[in-house]
Amino acid sequence: NNLFYVNRRYQRKLVWTIEEKRAFIDSILQGFPVPIILLAESEREKSSVFEIIDGMQRLNAITSFIEEEFDIEDKYFDLETMVESKSLLD
Repeated sequence: NNLFYVNRRYQRKLVWTIEEKRAFIDSILQGFPVPIILLAESEREKSSVFEIIDGMQRLNAITSFIEEEFDIEDKYFDLETMVESKSLLD
């Protein structure tokens, strides 16, 4: 929904491999503590957005898993479990 903004002046490129993304998602699924994602609310083009200060790699890993770009032990995120994603699928 274009709620997040990546400021390329200081954000590095996406560098995590699929294995690093898998390891991060596995940590979440196992309930391990993970670092926070730091956002700053700002305005861009007359809309309120959240600028990603820290956590772009982690957000990308979560988004990639939701979009079924990789699996965890042959299991994928089930898009039909969330109302919004099910609606978009339908």
